Amino acid sequence: MDNHLSSVKNSCKLLKVFLESGKELGVSELSRQLQLSKGAVHKLLMTLESEGFIKQNPANKQYSLGYTLLELGNQVLRNHNLADFAKPYLHKLADLTQEFVCLCARDQYEAIYVDKIESKYPIRFNVDAYRRFPLYATSAARSILAFRDQEFVDHVLSEEIRTFTAYSMKKPEEIKERLRRIRDNGYEVSSNMRNVGVTGIAAPIYDADGSVNASISMIGPTDRVQPFLDDFIRHVVDITQDISHQLGYRGKAN
Repeated sequence: MDNHLSSVKNSCKLLKVFLESGKELGVSELSRQLQLSKGAVHKLLMTLESEGFIKQNPANKQYSLGYTLLELGNQVLRNHNLADFAKPYLHKLADLTQEFVCLCARDQYEAIYVDKIESKYPIRFNVDAYRRFPLYATSAARSILAFRDQEFVDHVLSEEIRTFTAYSMKKPEEIKERLRRIRDNGYEVSSNMRNVGVTGIAAPIYDADGSVNASISMIGPTDRVQPFLDDFIRHVVDITQDISHQLGYRGKAN
């Protein structure tokens, strides 16, 4: 039995549309993406606007996210103890590698970058903080997914697999084999799967109970990362194992 209120669920879906868009949207476009009638979308917008979750541009009648969401987001960050705790470790890894470093966390069936340290190189990889990805899409995300149970993995891979480059994995079985290797190695290294010419190295962070809900990754141009690959892998693994130990994990990390 589905205990979710359809109106609340549709409101949440409407808000998430703006995560992928990054621009103002009208009723017609929202109706198309949500596969709801224009009347239903308009009612959702009016309700969300009344609470500050959505705002309308009076000049063009288009809609965008409201400031209430910013307030809620800031509150999440204030309460996100892992982000605060991991900050010095991110700085340490960034100092060791001089490349872009980020903290990735699981939010239900998605991955989100909750903190980052920019590379000091003029030519560098970057990603927006709080950007969401499927849990199979990046080295950091896969380093979390690899340590979830089979039912969870099957659920994540049950929907259509999104690809980002010609090198992206396209089939669930291909991804599952990749996850197996991550579990065996204790880390992930990937190139070109999310961005061509970019290599990411990531490893999981274990909670005290042995579960994995976060990871740290180091990302940079492939031609700059490859000569130091072994050293960078060791740095990433050492940092994540240190964090896991400080969080109370006493098991054996790979």
